[in-house]
Amino acid sequence: MRARLFRAIVLFFAVTSLSVLACDLSTLGLGPAAKPRVTILSPAAGSQLNEGDEVQIQSMSTDPSGIVRVELAVDGATVQTEVPPIPKGQTSFTLVQRWKATPGTHTLSVRAYNASGAASEPALLPVVVAPAIAQPTPIPTQVVQPPIGAPSPTLPQPAVTQPSTPAATVTRTPTRPPTSPTIAAPPGVWATAVRVDPIPPKNNQTVKFWVTFLNTTGIPQAFRWRVLIFPPDAKNAKGDTAYVDSIIPVGTSELASADNWTIRGPAPCEQYFARVFWLDESKNAIEFLKPDRSGGPATQFTICP
Repeated sequence: MRARLFRAIVLFFAVTSLSVLACDLSTLGLGPAAKPRVTILSPAAGSQLNEGDEVQIQSMSTDPSGIVRVELAVDGATVQTEVPPIPKGQTSFTLVQRWKATPGTHTLSVRAYNASGAASEPALLPVVVAPAIAQPTPIPTQVVQPPIGAPSPTLPQPAVTQPSTPAATVTRTPTRPPTSPTIAAPPGVWATAVRVDPIPPKNNQTVKFWVTFLNTTGIPQAFRWRVLIFPPDAKNAKGDTAYVDSIIPVGTSELASADNWTIRGPAPCEQYFARVFWLDESKNAIEFLKPDRSGGPATQFTICP
């Protein structure tokens, strides 16, 4: 009887010790790593897709420790893997991945991985791709030959014109129609360039950033945006400009950021990258992409005393 009671007491203390140890590991950050979060921004659910379309899947991944890899899978098979431009990872990473649509019902999924190796829950998007419609084969025109012995049809004779006295030849310099630079881009609002003002920027002097936007939607678009400034290879920004509410017109335009950012004190010359972000309805900061969707138009600059 005493032996059973002793074994029960030992078992109770063992289970209690394991529970306390698990709590301590979690408190010390040695437990399971936090998972990143990923959201598919486009295409929207229910979008009409056709066989052969190049589907562009835009997603946004976030994680405090930095996103280091994003995978796109179709029906569970990985078709594309992308990494952010900063090797150490980015706390927020927006990108576009591409898939050539095949007919049928498919499930697209995007999964993000952080610097600790933890994977997010996959963001799922079921799609239905309609098969391509076969074009009708043209019916060849039948040529009817005249019966044997029938006279050949008479062909019209070319009209004979009398030569006229040549007029005086006037030599004119050929003119070339004016050309205007155009950028081929799908419908949307894009950022194509960022420049720093003044050049070169100085410590203890406010810096303004001029951003070139391209609006191909056909109508003016309202955005709340700002510029974030990152040290090289850093995943966290070292300051930002205040938000600006702008109406971005159709076509190409250049808009100025707020001029509230600077480096104060006798700091040495330092390099930074300027990147442009906009605020969506859910208060998420999303980076503006270039028209080819290869990333944002980050610009590098040096600020000195």
